[in-house]
Amino acid sequence: MLDYDRLRDSLANVGAVVAVAELHGGVCGALCTSDSLAAARWLRDCLDDQRLDAPTTEVARELSELIDASLRMLGDEELRFEPLLPSDDAPLDERVQALALWCHGFLAGLGATAPGLPAGRGGDLGALDEILRDFAEISRAGVTEDEAEGPDEADFALAEVHEYVRVGVQLVYEQLASYRAQGAPELN
Repeated sequence: MLDYDRLRDSLANVGAVVAVAELHGGVCGALCTSDSLAAARWLRDCLDDQRLDAPTTEVARELSELIDASLRMLGDEELRFEPLLPSDDAPLDERVQALALWCHGFLAGLGATAPGLPAGRGGDLGALDEILRDFAEISRAGVTEDEAEGPDEADFALAEVHEYVRVGVQLVYEQLASYRAQGAPELN
């Protein structure tokens, strides 16, 4: 089972400054268009930009588990996919920022592994276009002072957006099944 806090701490211990939510979003975006090898490449490229201390076998295992568990969740017929985010006990602004970073990572992983994705042509991909535009908007989300002072309503709104992202990712994964089956273009 994926554990946000454990993975965050493991990455911090090797000097990674990238957000766990963003990494998971990118892995899921890559998996929507390609396979676990493409997701591993995306993850490696993302971490190569950082000056990490010697990554441990444990971190490598956790990142491999991140990819494998994400692929299982995306393909689950019971639709149990969940973005890897802080718990509901975390402060509101941390949860909002994590969801925004998750969406940013998702779009980055999708774009990096499928730059020629045939979006914008309506038809079956019309819903895909709408979801991706919405994710771009969510990636810019933040918390206002009023929301921070009275978080109950904002918590409810965040729960609704979280559910939209959760279901939206499953729809993207389903809509891109034929794209994955054709074999997404190989990228270096």
